[in-house]
Amino acid sequence: MISSVSRLRLLLVVLSGAAALLLFLLPLAPAGAQAPAPAPAPGQATAVGVGITDGAGVLSPGDQDLLRTETERIAFPPQVQQVEYLVFDDGNDNLNDTTERFAQAERPDLVSEDREKWAPGTLIVANDVESRQVGIYCGDDVCAALDIFEGRHLDGSLEAMKDPMRRDNHAVGLLAGAQAAADPTVLAPESEGMPSWLPWALGGAGVVGAGAIGAAVAASRKKEATTARERYDRVSREYGRVAGELTGLDIRANSLTSPLADDELRSQWEDVRDRFLALDTVMGRIGDLRPESKDSEFREKAADIETAHTTVDQMETAEKNIDQLFRMEQGDADVRRRQLGELHEDMLAAALGTEDERLAAEAKALDARADELSKDTQAADFMDRYARLVVDYRLVVEAIRVREMSDVEAADDAGDRHAPRLYDRDWRAGYGYNGFVPFYVVSSWHAHDVQAAEAASSATNTSYSNASFSGGGGSSGY
Repeated sequence: MISSVSRLRLLLVVLSGAAALLLFLLPLAPAGAQAPAPAPAPGQATAVGVGITDGAGVLSPGDQDLLRTETERIAFPPQVQQVEYLVFDDGNDNLNDTTERFAQAERPDLVSEDREKWAPGTLIVANDVESRQVGIYCGDDVCAALDIFEGRHLDGSLEAMKDPMRRDNHAVGLLAGAQAAADPTVLAPESEGMPSWLPWALGGAGVVGAGAIGAAVAASRKKEATTARERYDRVSREYGRVAGELTGLDIRANSLTSPLADDELRSQWEDVRDRFLALDTVMGRIGDLRPESKDSEFREKAADIETAHTTVDQMETAEKNIDQLFRMEQGDADVRRRQLGELHEDMLAAALGTEDERLAAEAKALDARADELSKDTQAADFMDRYARLVVDYRLVVEAIRVREMSDVEAADDAGDRHAPRLYDRDWRAGYGYNGFVPFYVVSSWHAHDVQAAEAASSATNTSYSNASFSGGGGSSGY
């Protein structure tokens, strides 16, 4: 064991753009600092008491024997004197409250003398089979020894319980929670966007840590300037070309005559066209930039460059899509077959993606109509039949959405959901017509909502409704 006075830390600094490694030898802590308690050696388990309360009736006698036997083999630090396994079928949306109220009313030995924390020496592993939540709680001394008051080790320990619980293997799930709590290497993944070295650097890496952060900031600023330069270069080349062709493009857009060129489509064209015209002011603000301009100048005008780049890109996309629809109206067989092919793929996905046999049959019937239309691309009423196909298919997609994709609420970041618009790269003829949203878009929304709901339910909750109670640990849904 290395003492607190002589402990040395090997610091690794990753320099942007280089593979060089620089080693520094610095004291980790000043003399007199208290060293953390050593982790127990493998196999040197501390004898603990084991309690089991199965309020849901899901643990067999064999399950309870397994919990007692295997818990005694876990190498807990000496602070852990009692492990309590609690199973509820309460259904409360906050397992923390369920556990705290149970302890206060029926097991006062699990709370401290002042009844405001969990009892010293106690580790509680809980599960509510009705609300599908797991929890791990601890007395302050146990929380400190295991580092599970809150944070990544608590999060990781809760995650370790979830797979067995999802398979209704409650005993294994409870045991996994106790084992994970005793293992300091069980950690939840880093928060997205946070470098793994950042907490360490901020927590005492001193000058070297500050240098690493500085290097990362410098790299980020360099990347921002490089991106601004690249986008400005494209805007400089394309803005003038599109501006010169805008009048002709506007005439073509307004000459569309098929049912698909409805008020919504024309509104989308006017929106992107007017935003492009408004770029004249933006271009005036960034027009003095040159290739030799400093990075700081490009960073300063990055927001204007981003606005110009986005609008120019959307105008180019709208230009291509208007041309496709115009050619489709004029009888271009290749374009007509290509657009029908896009509908075919989406209809097939809908037929395979629904569990409703009737809706699947309707999607297949519409697909057959699309196939027939693809064999008659020169029909005088082609555009009318195509538009009718889109309208009929919209009803099928909407029925699937309402019946099979309303099990979760829209995610907080859902925003204004709509079909791809004329200036979006994934727009196809008919998208948005009479409110039509293709199945692949609707299903992607639903998948996002499900993922968001699962993430929200699995986030660790460390709060209690009883404001005077501040016990360590928390719960999470599975």
